[in-house]
Amino acid sequence: MSTAIDEIKKLGLNEFSLAVLPRLEVKVSNGQGEVIGHVETQLTALIVSPLNHVLYLEAACTSDSGAHALMGAVSDPRGVAEFRFFQPGKGDEYTEIHPPDSAMVNDVRLAVTGWSRHVHHVAMLDRSGELLLAPDDETLWRKLREKMSCPTLSEWGTAVMPDVKDSGLLLECETYGIPEGYKAFVLAPDAEPSFDDIIAAHVRVVGLCEVQTASPGMLW
Repeated sequence: MSTAIDEIKKLGLNEFSLAVLPRLEVKVSNGQGEVIGHVETQLTALIVSPLNHVLYLEAACTSDSGAHALMGAVSDPRGVAEFRFFQPGKGDEYTEIHPPDSAMVNDVRLAVTGWSRHVHHVAMLDRSGELLLAPDDETLWRKLREKMSCPTLSEWGTAVMPDVKDSGLLLECETYGIPEGYKAFVLAPDAEPSFDDIIAAHVRVVGLCEVQTASPGMLW
């Protein structure tokens, strides 16, 4: 897995400013390989996994047809969507990125002063549950506990989070346009056994009595 990630071209999202927006081109093909949909839009937010899988994006579309085509690209199972990411100032050079899985889509029409039309603010969220987005370690620990099968206590976060980060079980995602202070992660393939080892080591330190005396509501 690490080798595959190392071979993936990074988008450099952390280097972008909001002054110039990156561009997304989406093509949709039918079963015969014919292009049945093609739309381009500016991205105002993007989160991709280390494998360049889109976990979340926000786009600004200036027409109803553009917004509908973008949303239809990931919601219509009859077509195969192809996502191309263009860095600002790079011309026609692009990087293939993977569309979100079974995306949840939303569209908000925003009025623009002095303009008779609307700007569509389209958002897509990958439904796989892979994304872990958190502003701090406390929130990240809570979300991590929800995903892991090993019983834990909420108060263990302060003690074990440094080991969790050092273990490599959390893989940091590239992000653009998300609130300041937030970080995004996905779990490594071996996250579960690594997490179990960290918790087992912590339990040996604090003693089993802390776990045995905890009420059921405190676990998980």
